[in-house]
Amino acid sequence: MRNSKILKCISYILIPFLVLAITLPMLYETAKEDMIREEHQKNINFFETDIFLSRYMYKLSNNAKKLIFDNNIYKTVNDGDSKICYVESEQSENSYYTIEDYYYLIIYKNIALTNIELTTNTNTINGIKEFIAIQDAKKSNIINGTIEADSDLIKTKAIQYFDDFIYNYYSVDQYTQETEDIEEFENTIEHDNEAYIRTSLSEVNTPIKGRTYYSTTINDFQIYTSYKEEVFIRENDVFFTNLVNKLEPYEQQMLSIIPIATILLVVILIYLIISIGHVKNNKEIDLNDLDKIPIEIILFIAIVGISIIICIASEGLGYLTDEYYKFAVNMVLAGYFVSYILCAITSVTIIKRIKAKTLLKESIIGRFINWCFKIVKKIFSKISIAYKEITNSIDRTAKLLLYILAYGIVSLLLIMAFGGFGFFLDLCILGYVLYKFIEKMNCYHKIENHLKNMYEGDNTAKLIPSDFTPEFQNIITYINDISSGFENAIEEGIKSERLKTELITNVSHDIKTPLTSIINYVDLIKKEEPEDEKIKEYVDILDNKSQRLKKLTEDLVEASKASSGNVKLNFEKINTVELIKQSIGEFEDKFSTKKLELITSISEEEIYINADSRYMYRVIENLFGNISKYALDGSRVYVDIGKINSKVRITIKNISKERLNISADELMQRFVRGDKSRTTEGSGLGISISKSLTEIQKGKFNLQVDGDLFKVELEFDVI
Repeated sequence: MRNSKILKCISYILIPFLVLAITLPMLYETAKEDMIREEHQKNINFFETDIFLSRYMYKLSNNAKKLIFDNNIYKTVNDGDSKICYVESEQSENSYYTIEDYYYLIIYKNIALTNIELTTNTNTINGIKEFIAIQDAKKSNIINGTIEADSDLIKTKAIQYFDDFIYNYYSVDQYTQETEDIEEFENTIEHDNEAYIRTSLSEVNTPIKGRTYYSTTINDFQIYTSYKEEVFIRENDVFFTNLVNKLEPYEQQMLSIIPIATILLVVILIYLIISIGHVKNNKEIDLNDLDKIPIEIILFIAIVGISIIICIASEGLGYLTDEYYKFAVNMVLAGYFVSYILCAITSVTIIKRIKAKTLLKESIIGRFINWCFKIVKKIFSKISIAYKEITNSIDRTAKLLLYILAYGIVSLLLIMAFGGFGFFLDLCILGYVLYKFIEKMNCYHKIENHLKNMYEGDNTAKLIPSDFTPEFQNIITYINDISSGFENAIEEGIKSERLKTELITNVSHDIKTPLTSIINYVDLIKKEEPEDEKIKEYVDILDNKSQRLKKLTEDLVEASKASSGNVKLNFEKINTVELIKQSIGEFEDKFSTKKLELITSISEEEIYINADSRYMYRVIENLFGNISKYALDGSRVYVDIGKINSKVRITIKNISKERLNISADELMQRFVRGDKSRTTEGSGLGISISKSLTEIQKGKFNLQVDGDLFKVELEFDVI
């Protein structure tokens, strides 16, 4: 239906007739009311109204003005020392109320103005006065401010218009050589040294040297007039009179068809707006060569064409006679349909351009705006680059001061230029600046919170660029990339750690099976009690090394599980004081063997923590085992345990047998031993295991090395 050409053609044909059906009754009613109003106006005595008086006095004051300022443009006759100016024709101010047989004579000093035709009888001022006096009409004279009139209206009310006869002027005969306006003087027509030139109020208030200025009043004029109390009232145009007479029998039918035609017209217009530009088998808007012409040219042609038609019609209908009425109707209809075609073509191409989004793009104005926009964009781009270069070269404090100074200057200029409205604009700018400041602070807080989450290990969340202002877009991209990099690195680390754990577990399992067989066969050899001493020595060495290898394998598996967190914990309430005392008791013999003096500072009260007792004992056991292996013989070992606020701190210190030329971080790594010669039975995993087991139990493990001083601090939350 939208692509139907037949339906569109029918719609285009119906539109002018529907518009005619709507406008014709309106035109009929308007013409009918005008006829009634004009008929009513004929029955009003126009010469008894204030309208007549105002127009009558306006004519006189306007002619008095012409007498002073424009007397050199009329045909003139000399009457002794006086000059008479004759107005050949006058345009009526209102064609509906043109006064018939209206004559006047206005005299100012030695110059006069009249609209009476120049004859042998009217070539003198007295002759003109006699001509007016003998007219069979009403007389009205204003002589030196005194009113003599046949009309009571003029006699009683004309005085209120006397101020209209005040004019300021200067006389040419007052020019001297000091006058600057020589060109105006040369262009002035003189007559007996009494020509008058118009002057402005500013010249009167600020006189020019060499000029004498004058001011007129009603008392300076002699005015003689005569008029008949008859006016020419233009009859209704023949066209509209005949139109009303022809349509009057169908008045009711025309009025009743208006709503139907209106509804039908609206439906057709909606359909055309939807369907214009659509054709079959084409999803795009169909544009022809006409649609590629700039819309301004089409609008200009349409407006000029319609204007010409309207001007021709209005002028032609004003001079129409009954004889050419039918011809006029045909011409009006032809002009109407031509105007409709122009409007239709223009409207269709505008709608198609709007749908195709080319109305502004293909127009002259659109191209000009686009060109201006590109230039402005380039200018702002250069300003932006310069601004960034300037602001990047100064610190934030100077930049803030620069912003405040710029705002102060703008505010001052606005208030000085626009006053109260400028203050309002200043408040609007301040509100906008505060809004942008709050918006930027929110962006800063979002970035700060995200960085805090990243610091705490949460790298899964991502910042959404659309939630931030443009100046933060690059920062958001960098942070998201860093977060993704951290997440990938963590995943790779976990994956690598898992692979290491699996490798260690598998290798340990593979080593453990033959190692168990070796240990068992060594036990069997021992039970045989060989007599050869060499064999006994070899068996003892083999037994010692196999047991050490077994211990290393177990430590390796345990260290791998602890570091990866692959340990099943059984948290319970543990008395740390009792745990330390038990551990000291178990290692007392080993400490005594190496002559180590144990100095303890243990709290008398019971201190409880939430941990796994088995792995907690393993931590203490590893630390005490290291002391028994690496402490200097005959030295002291310090064990302190106490409660600090809501924490329990266990401190273990000893003197190393050898100087520790290694950092605490290196010492906590796997397979690193304080014994560089590696002659002791240690595996280098004890401290690493203790650190991992402490951390998975939510404790803190701190190792400090100062020369040969070895110090470990364990810290847990007290419950």
